[in-house]
Amino acid sequence: MKQRIFLSFIYISTLLTIASCIEAVELNNNQEFKSNIVISAILTDEFKKHTIQVSKTVPVNADKPNPEKNASVNIIDNTGTTYNFIETEDGIYTSATEFAARANVAYTLQIQTENGKRYTSKPETLPLSSEIEDITINVENNDLDNIQEAVIRVNSTTTNDSGKYFRYEYDETFKVQALFWRSRTIIIKSDTRPYEFELINKDPSIYGDGSCYGNEKSKEILITETISLDEDRVLGYPIRKIPLDHYRIGRRYSILVTQYVMNQNTYNFYDKLEKFSDGNNIFSETQVGNIPNNIIPETNPNDNVVGFFEVSSVSSKRVFFNRSDFTDTDFKDHVSFQFCNQEELRRPLIEDAFGKSPLLSSLQNGWVYLKDPDNPSDTSPYILIRKVCGECDHVGQPTPPSFWTE
Repeated sequence: MKQRIFLSFIYISTLLTIASCIEAVELNNNQEFKSNIVISAILTDEFKKHTIQVSKTVPVNADKPNPEKNASVNIIDNTGTTYNFIETEDGIYTSATEFAARANVAYTLQIQTENGKRYTSKPETLPLSSEIEDITINVENNDLDNIQEAVIRVNSTTTNDSGKYFRYEYDETFKVQALFWRSRTIIIKSDTRPYEFELINKDPSIYGDGSCYGNEKSKEILITETISLDEDRVLGYPIRKIPLDHYRIGRRYSILVTQYVMNQNTYNFYDKLEKFSDGNNIFSETQVGNIPNNIIPETNPNDNVVGFFEVSSVSSKRVFFNRSDFTDTDFKDHVSFQFCNQEELRRPLIEDAFGKSPLLSSLQNGWVYLKDPDNPSDTSPYILIRKVCGECDHVGQPTPPSFWTE
């Protein structure tokens, strides 16, 4: 399974959310850059406002993407219905009304850019749906890296008429804990002489309770097919592998898995794109033309189009796992007790002999309240610890997301 896509000659800003890293190379003066259109368009059987992203490739040394603005975008079906899309952000077009792709209906994407170039997809139909049956987690040996991993696998229920080509995405959320959490914090009331500070109770709606919730979405291409199998169903497809000692699965972990049932043309597109995802290959302009797509440049047949108009049925499922559900081994936390215990605590003065405030400087440079001095006669009013030890918002948000359950 490919982990990352390295774009070595061009930067593709909106290619279906699978581009995650950019490896720059020097362009010599003899290389002539040609900008191609990039289209990310997925229509599903979900009743909602769908979005289509349109942009242009830019040279690798560009510092920002190049959205295709002021385009005319619509989808037409073979019953004569037209779904118009409105530009809601630069290069992002959202359907004016909610709708869902229907079975036995062919859909065609049409785009006309501001400079008059027209692009039309081949008609695509909705594959039959297949539901995610369950999501499991088990400890498995990774002999290549000589480690143990928690492997999350997907099973899907199917019927004889279900689709045979599948793509998966995941959205994971994990709970971490601040090692030296305190319910009080120091606020700066005056950062000039006379310096003034106040110790107050933390607002739970802002600071939480010492837990934080990290989040990450899949970036790799996750595809499989059942047409080559004896049984037409997905059994034990590995959606995510995490080292067993990682803090992501140290306490409580949730993953939302989305399954797309595709037709063969769409599968072929992702399959070919995955082959160009290897870091040893260069995803270059010449290779773009080798990736199959279903979007035709009508104005200039020699133009390259990066992307695909995908029509897929969708199923999603969220599960939660506690660490005790699959192992009783220890894990490495997001920051170690050894580091926090060995790190020297600070006892800064409010104001020193030079009129500066060591306390102010410490608070502004990553130190937080730990406790009051053990000795009431101490010249420092507070004892501080590094923020990474006392809080955890560098890993994720300090309040649980709306879907989170314990």
